[in-house]
Amino acid sequence: MNGIGTSLPELSKLIEQRLALLRSLAESLEGSTLALVRNDAEAIARGAAHQAELCRQWSRLEDELRREAGRRSAPPPVGAPGASPETGHSARLQAEWETLGTRIRYLTRVHWSLLRHLERSLAVLNRVVDSCAPTYTPDRGLLRTEVRLRFENNAGE
Repeated sequence: MNGIGTSLPELSKLIEQRLALLRSLAESLEGSTLALVRNDAEAIARGAAHQAELCRQWSRLEDELRREAGRRSAPPPVGAPGASPETGHSARLQAEWETLGTRIRYLTRVHWSLLRHLERSLAVLNRVVDSCAPTYTPDRGLLRTEVRLRFENNAGE
């Protein structure tokens, strides 16, 4: 068998792993979207950690794909003499890749929108807290007087 025939199944396996990672990422983004809507800080943190791990795995897999693709030539075009049954499989993988890409772009936009909304809410809350700060912050002059009184009482003993 030639070099293309021996490396194509390996490449196909790596591409399928890539798609499985994308499916996991899409599912994780959907779960995180629900966590953002519910303001569930723990679930948001878990989702972010899971997504970061998926991105690390993605990076390693992409490095493997680049190495594998560098080892082999381009496959023959669909319908060309010498085209294998793997070509149909590749077309299905490509279609799934595009579907998952669209889904992840949509989920990312939703995520971005929810995060912007939460950021605006936090900014409003911050302004409220800042406006109330004089009410709940003790006067520095009173703190100094209290410290002086304690010091004077302790010195007199």
